[in-house]
Amino acid sequence: MAGDDEGIGLLSGAPPEPAKKTVAPVAGPAPPTPAPAPVAVPKPEPVHDLSLQAADDTTRDVTAGTVTTLSAVLSNRATEPVDASLTVEIGYTSKYESEGAEWPVRWTPPGVRSPLELFPRKEKRVIHLPAAGGVPLSFEITAPVGVRFGDRVEVRLAIEPANGGATPKLTLACVARQAVLAIKTSRGYEREVADTLLARTEEKPDVVFALLVPSALRGYVFAEGMSFEGVREMLKGIRKARGLVEGETTLKEVEPLLVPKITVEGFVEGAIVELISGPFKGEKARVRKIDQAKEENTVELIEAVVPIPVTVRGDHVRMLERGGSKSGG
Repeated sequence: MAGDDEGIGLLSGAPPEPAKKTVAPVAGPAPPTPAPAPVAVPKPEPVHDLSLQAADDTTRDVTAGTVTTLSAVLSNRATEPVDASLTVEIGYTSKYESEGAEWPVRWTPPGVRSPLELFPRKEKRVIHLPAAGGVPLSFEITAPVGVRFGDRVEVRLAIEPANGGATPKLTLACVARQAVLAIKTSRGYEREVADTLLARTEEKPDVVFALLVPSALRGYVFAEGMSFEGVREMLKGIRKARGLVEGETTLKEVEPLLVPKITVEGFVEGAIVELISGPFKGEKARVRKIDQAKEENTVELIEAVVPIPVTVRGDHVRMLERGGSKSGG
């Protein structure tokens, strides 16, 4: 039976699967490719380029009792407007911590009509800055009457954009300096007033630093001091002191008094002079030679029988006739 089984092809197990027929696809148009979904790109935050710059001086020397203005410009260089937070801080420093005076500081914030007093503390204000524009900031500072040399007030500025970023900063300052003050005296008593005032400076060395008694200017004494009020107080009771001249005297005005005047200035050869000092005092003479370096004149006595050249200091002769002839004719 085994051979019969093989003849009819009976196999043990599962029958074989029938062969699958491959069907060729029908030619036609390809389906459209779907477009990619749009990707959301976040909009960048605007970048504001802010700056703080001084309009003139960042530090200024001032005298007691004077009022000055320090200014700055807050700028936005970006193409979009921005609101920024401005911090203003006032600070004082002094070599005399227990005696340092408080400097009044006033400013008018943008958009405000009346000026405001600033005190030694921080103050914040929101400032609107136009696109590619700026806002001026001005601070009026008064140096107090009782200010000491080297006392300092600072206006510290800082600006911070509303969306963050860099914080520009700027410091404006005023520093107290000495002033040259003119003291009016009775004529002929300049030295006496200066000596009395000098004695009083030993008790108050921080009020007057130096005194000048120019011989070429009668009736005045110059004092280098910190304040008008301080010097005026020290002058009280000084005999022949007639008070202070209002206003500060500049060093440029005093400088000519500090340079010694050449004693032969104004003399010319041939001039007639009178000797006012020395053994020939009262004699008339004619100028024959002028020595600028030694400040001396060589003269010949007019009434002498034999012309004898005499060399004298320029301040020992007085001009009588200017003349101008070198030969003396």
